[in-house]
Amino acid sequence: MRMIQTFTQLLNQKTKQKGMKTATIVADVLCISQDAAYRRIRNPESFRADELMKLAKEFEIDLNTMIHIGKNWFQGEFRLIDKQYTTHDYYRDINIYLEKAIDRPNSLIIYGAQEIPMFYRFWFPAFAAFKAFVWHRDFLNDYRLRSIPFSASLMPEERSFERLSDNYMQIASEEVWCYETLFSTLYQIHHYKECGLFASENEYRAVMDEYDFLVDHIFTQAERGKKLHPYLPHVEGGDYHLYFSPLVSPDNTFIIKTVRDNIAFVNSQRNGVLISDCEHWVNTANSWLETCKNNGTLLSVTGAGPRNKLFRQEYQAKKRLLGLND
Repeated sequence: MRMIQTFTQLLNQKTKQKGMKTATIVADVLCISQDAAYRRIRNPESFRADELMKLAKEFEIDLNTMIHIGKNWFQGEFRLIDKQYTTHDYYRDINIYLEKAIDRPNSLIIYGAQEIPMFYRFWFPAFAAFKAFVWHRDFLNDYRLRSIPFSASLMPEERSFERLSDNYMQIASEEVWCYETLFSTLYQIHHYKECGLFASENEYRAVMDEYDFLVDHIFTQAERGKKLHPYLPHVEGGDYHLYFSPLVSPDNTFIIKTVRDNIAFVNSQRNGVLISDCEHWVNTANSWLETCKNNGTLLSVTGAGPRNKLFRQEYQAKKRLLGLND
């Protein structure tokens, strides 16, 4: 609690220095109403983890400097994804936690998927390379890629992380999807195609075909209620529950729960991640994910109607609209 109060005090100081009302800028940064901003400021523990991270970035508040202010507030660290801590470092850190979860009974991953969970992509080399290219070029602003069209050969190391997909398959999961989860990648593919950012038609086709394959794979998993290997469909992994929420957009936050500990991974605008086993962060993230689930519809096993509507009808309609069916 002490750390939260210190954070809000710093926030108030920085907004006053800029001649702005704290509630006004909080509402603007978090895309919430001023009334909601006032409520969070009056009760700072109501801030979600990702909201605190957005505000910390906006006002250049280093969360790591506050680690020792309250030992119960933060156990873990905020990692900015850059040249020192790369996406591949992030993948390796996640894999350590996945392997621990596999070794412990009844482990569970709860994932709020703003995009299709990254764990699936490493089975699909062209698609994995494309997502890595988009992440580095458009979100991490890697200047080396600004004037280069996409080619899977530019991201060869993505092929080395297939173990992430294999490990994720073995752990029971609950995923919450929204329209953005399924369609955001289609918009990215459409944009790159329209702007001539694919090195060749074959590069575009490889990415599109693999994405279609992945969508079909998720559909089959949801139908069976079990995680599956895309190339070994009779090999079953952990239990699988898929929810769809048309009203709430998750933010790629996920929690790995085991009999020993719970770890929250809170992502911030795709350029940083907070990794913590602190009760405050885990509970905050879990509360947000439960809100997403409770506002959603179960698509797995018994949810045949809404599952077909999203993965068959609406997905194909969106492809036609974007001219990606050719």
